[in-house]
Amino acid sequence: MATAAVGFAAALSVGAMNMVAGNASSAPGWPWAHARRQLMYTLTPLVAFAMAWWSSALLTTPLIWNEAMAYSIAHLALIGLRRMAWLRVTLSVGLSLVLDLLFSLLLLYQSDQLGHAFYPLFALVALRALSVYRITPVATAVPFLLGPLYLFFVILATPFAAQPPQDQYAALALLAGSLGFGIAAIWSSTATVRLNVQLQQELHDAKRAAELRVAQLERSTNDLRARMREQHALEEGLRVITSSLSLDEVLGQIVDSTIQMLGLARIHGVALSLSTGDGFEHRTASSEVAICKQVADAIARHTVEKQIPLIITDSAHNRVLANLDHTICSALSVPLFVGSGEVRGALTVVSRECGIYDSTDARHLSALATQAGIAIQNAELHSRMQQQRQLLEAVMRDITEAMVVLDAQQQVVLVNPLGRRLMDADQNAAIREQILDLAAAMRTEGHQILAREMRTHSDDDESKGSTFQAWASLVRQPSDDEMLIAIVLHDITAQKVEERGKQEFISMVAHELRNPLHSMNGFVKLVLQGKVGPLTDMQQEFLEIVDSQIELLNGRIAELLEYNRVQSGRLVLNPQRGDMPMLVSGTITRLKYQAENNDLQLVNDVAADLPQCYFDSERIGQVLTNLIENAIKATLAGGTIRVRSEVHEDELWLRVQDTGVGIAEEDIDKVFRAFYRAHDQASSKGNHLGLGLAICAQIIEGHRGRIWVESELGKGSVFSFALPLISQERALSTTMAL
Repeated sequence: MATAAVGFAAALSVGAMNMVAGNASSAPGWPWAHARRQLMYTLTPLVAFAMAWWSSALLTTPLIWNEAMAYSIAHLALIGLRRMAWLRVTLSVGLSLVLDLLFSLLLLYQSDQLGHAFYPLFALVALRALSVYRITPVATAVPFLLGPLYLFFVILATPFAAQPPQDQYAALALLAGSLGFGIAAIWSSTATVRLNVQLQQELHDAKRAAELRVAQLERSTNDLRARMREQHALEEGLRVITSSLSLDEVLGQIVDSTIQMLGLARIHGVALSLSTGDGFEHRTASSEVAICKQVADAIARHTVEKQIPLIITDSAHNRVLANLDHTICSALSVPLFVGSGEVRGALTVVSRECGIYDSTDARHLSALATQAGIAIQNAELHSRMQQQRQLLEAVMRDITEAMVVLDAQQQVVLVNPLGRRLMDADQNAAIREQILDLAAAMRTEGHQILAREMRTHSDDDESKGSTFQAWASLVRQPSDDEMLIAIVLHDITAQKVEERGKQEFISMVAHELRNPLHSMNGFVKLVLQGKVGPLTDMQQEFLEIVDSQIELLNGRIAELLEYNRVQSGRLVLNPQRGDMPMLVSGTITRLKYQAENNDLQLVNDVAADLPQCYFDSERIGQVLTNLIENAIKATLAGGTIRVRSEVHEDELWLRVQDTGVGIAEEDIDKVFRAFYRAHDQASSKGNHLGLGLAICAQIIEGHRGRIWVESELGKGSVFSFALPLISQERALSTTMAL
């Protein structure tokens, strides 16, 4: 019986302690218990065995032990059910209190049967109340009332004085414990009230701080919305400003965008001031305040001079608007930069209210002014481009020459009406092909400028069609590496007809004069030879003069015919590989006697090992003869004429240098013109038609060479011509015609 009682008591104690440990470890008010729940579960059996020993020492009825066991098992079941999501904490706590009350009532009902067994059971209820009083302070009321009520029923049965001393001590201890639970309940309630008050104060403070934060966030949100509206207005204004290329529209849109960005309520007047050199031109808009010219000038002048934004918060204390009659209180002006940092004016807004504008507004208005400056520059550039385009179109339309510009693919880039007529008409297919050939020659041969005659007819029939003088030049584009070819065609048909008439007239006159002169020359020579009788000395002298003049006249007629052949293109060149030093030596030998007769020294400084080149020896000899004879005519007695050679990269130079009278600087560009005589006034030996150098120039150009002169008046001249060397010649044919 004793062993069963001990086992029963141990089971009861273990269950009760597990119940208490479960309650304590799962209570949110006992965080230290929850953190040490494993330790509590480990120590629970020790405390349980102590209670079991205490309970086994006390003899009581099985009904009481069964009630205690049921009470423990029910609490353990509630602890397990708390892990279920469907069971609320409040319901669990309520059921625990109901179990405590029921168990306490049963103990009170059986108080006469408990004896000393009441104390461990009271301890069980007290520990259960202590484990949850942080969650449910009202749970301490159960042991607080249970102890006094039990003593009341015990004293009713047995007066206190009649009880043994140990029972009296136990009763007093029980009463003290119950009072302790009461005090704990009161203290817990007071602490809870204080905690609630503190929490309410903290909640109030947190609510107050949250309200302040919300108000601050609302202000920030409102500011942000305002800035976003300004930013949106700025972006919209920039889009509108940059969408037009008309200067008047851009200026008007700048003013409208300024009002839209800063808001109509904050702006009572706007002025866009552009510098005009000695002042400003203003474009204004106003809602309430009309900005007078003096005020706009003063603000714009200060802003342009300082080149920084001007913010006026109170015009009464600002020197810029001092002594000016106005109704403005606030103003904001920013410089207007156009192009590469050039200040062209100012953008100004004004208000009748003070302190309206700040640095943020200045920053936004400066951003608008920057884009406005770019838009103004683009509009001005567009306006200038329009003017230049109109000018170019007018020039291209009204110019009397045809003009065609071709790209690298031989496509027409630019053409005027006359050029389009030549390029598009089917009857001008020959001209179109020649234009394309000229452009191709420019690119392949690397010329900067190239001139060529073009005909709409064959060379055999010059009386039909038209003739054009074409000038081609390279056009470099600064923004592109592609080179364009510009070709200008001048209609020289009438000039060619006139030249052809002149040539025919000269040829006819020359032939008509040549026949009588031949007859005269023949008869004079017969007379001079004495075949018609002896002559006196005077007759001989006079007839020799007549003979020399007839020879001179024959030379002039031959010169005219030669020039006529050159101009008409009937002069044929037959270039062959030749020996230039030998040709020069032969020419000098032939003219040496003439030079000596004029008391001149003719020197040959041509190198004997010159590189070979293709040339027509007869025509180049003619050029050398003409240059040396001109030097003889232009050089006074005692002078020197020197012929020398130079080799320069792909050219062979021959130079005829004299110590004659020289050529004036303004006449140098004219010496190769037909019928121009540079030495008429400087030398008595300058009797000639002025055709020799023109013929020489045609001959040298026919060899793909060039001829030029260097001269200084009073010091002599150097006539030079250059011929291409064999290794550098560009497809020079064996037979060429001028």
